[in-house]
Amino acid sequence: MSQRVNEINTVIKGIPDVKIVKPFEQSKIDIEGCITVFVDGLEKPLEFNVTIHPQYPFKSHETETIKFSNDDLIEHKHIMQNGAICIHTAHTPVLSQKLIYDIESVKAWIKKYYINKDSDTHYEHLIVPQKAFKENHFAYFFNEVDYTFHKNQFGFVDYSIMNNGVFHKENIQSSIFQSFSDKDRKKIVDVDWNFQLKNLPQSTALFVFLKDVPSKNQRWVFDDWEDFDTLLTQDFLKFLHSVEERLIKEKGKTLPLFVGYNISETEIHWQSIILEIGNFPIYGEKIDKQWLTKIEEDRSIHWAMTRNCSYRYFFGRGKLSERITESKILIIGIGAVGSILAKTLIRCGCRRLGFIEFDVKEPENVCRSEYSFFTGITNKTNDLINELCLISPFFEPVNGGYDYSEAFDFFIKSHLADTAIKAEMEKHLEEYNIIIDCSADNDLLYVLSQLKIKSTLLNLSISNHAKQLVCAAEQNRYDFIISQFAGNILEFDVDDLHNPTGCWSPTFKASYNDINVLVQAAIKQMNTKFEQEKILRNFVIETDDTNCFNINIKEF
Repeated sequence: MSQRVNEINTVIKGIPDVKIVKPFEQSKIDIEGCITVFVDGLEKPLEFNVTIHPQYPFKSHETETIKFSNDDLIEHKHIMQNGAICIHTAHTPVLSQKLIYDIESVKAWIKKYYINKDSDTHYEHLIVPQKAFKENHFAYFFNEVDYTFHKNQFGFVDYSIMNNGVFHKENIQSSIFQSFSDKDRKKIVDVDWNFQLKNLPQSTALFVFLKDVPSKNQRWVFDDWEDFDTLLTQDFLKFLHSVEERLIKEKGKTLPLFVGYNISETEIHWQSIILEIGNFPIYGEKIDKQWLTKIEEDRSIHWAMTRNCSYRYFFGRGKLSERITESKILIIGIGAVGSILAKTLIRCGCRRLGFIEFDVKEPENVCRSEYSFFTGITNKTNDLINELCLISPFFEPVNGGYDYSEAFDFFIKSHLADTAIKAEMEKHLEEYNIIIDCSADNDLLYVLSQLKIKSTLLNLSISNHAKQLVCAAEQNRYDFIISQFAGNILEFDVDDLHNPTGCWSPTFKASYNDINVLVQAAIKQMNTKFEQEKILRNFVIETDDTNCFNINIKEF
């Protein structure tokens, strides 16, 4: 017996209320044994087959490498289809201590889910096997719609393929729901996504809304088609038959079927089944001179993946204050600072952004801005909108993203004395809740300071080598910015600027990392003030070359 096996047997023998039924032995790869575990409230101890993988006591890709299994407990919560209970315990590199942690976790599971039969406050999705269909995986993303489906409703779903990728070592195709139609192809409801996603080519699938969960024990999804026998109506089965007849020329191709059911009174989840045209799991049977469509027995279901990508789940892990995310935001200037700002806002839950930018993206812009080399020379606005659409399915460019960039600069600077045009510009800008000027244009800063608008107007400016970022948020924003830079309050080395080849204006030196640190800190400062419902004052963020973790924020 190896030292490792001997240690496992010795440690487990010393744990209270645990007995070894079958001593642990080394199999070809794993170490296996059998134990019983007793806790107060049990009539008799529960037995578990234990499998310990070679990586133990370390996890493997966030998964515990010890399994406690009992097929008789499969109806209870937090048990996998192979009968292994779900445990998550603290880290320790010491095998003996890890064994104690893990068995304590088993005891906790017994108390909570076996004895007390507790239910978690959050919904636990059905366990769906992730198996390839003809060497391909399929994933479908859906969004919540403003429509109430009724039980046994069925029809068509238009969907679009987004991408063909790799799932571990196998191929996978990812698609999105686009719209629902009834059995007569009359549209029921559209699914909301950004304009690029809505413009993708569309294919047709099927749906049926069961209302009831397609599971026998509320844990695992149905295995075989005959499990659906009491849930699928004759009308739907006949619909399946008619669809297959119409598509018989496409025999062998796949056709998704989306099965919907309630996971709460108001929330629907969709699971996906891959059908093969010409091989649907149905047959006709004549009963009392009437043909009925029946479900074949012993036919396995080929489940695909689905994900709820509605806004609340997509940004469920973290978004900014609603004061920001629910605002219509205009960003003026989308160079290094503006593009980083825009991409961060989109990743943090903002949906409605507009841009003012006259410039084009050059290859040298890529290294410190949120642009890609692959798209070559193109308008910055076009390029950034494409990038943002790839990130968030909810991004909605205000006015198509373009806010008449060249006309804006001309009119606002040449007609400042024209009361009527000035009023028109003020009215236009007030369509936005937040306006952030990242243009580094002092002339524009001055002009904007002369306007009377109710929108929150901010200016973000960065110093050479990204030593400081200045945010002007108050009415004195022009005087504040000028005093910080021109008034020599900040160290700004105008002799050490980057001068590109050709007749171009010099620009400040700084890496993407330098700029990003300051922009993210500025967004954090704004968000904190908005969340705390405090006044956002002018502030300066300064980094310390001697200590990279020392970021000083000074309010004025």
